Amino acid sequence: MPVKLRLLLVSTAQVAVALLAFAFLMTLIFEPGEWRKSDWIFDLMPLLAMAVAINVAVQLFRLRRNAKK
Repeated sequence: MPVKLRLLLVSTAQVAVALLAFAFLMTLIFEPGEWRKSDWIFDLMPLLAMAVAINVAVQLFRLRRNAKK
């Protein structure tokens, strides 16, 4: 796997895991019994998709900018 693609996948996975961890923590703090249900995960999907898309766009912009140098 090319290094650039691997870095893109790793950074995207890091963003997704951080967002899921934060959402899980907030669910535990503010709605203690709700973490057992999967509703909070489905509610999080649009935000997760947007964060991943923004991360991919930023990483691709950086890769293009570094390739021009």
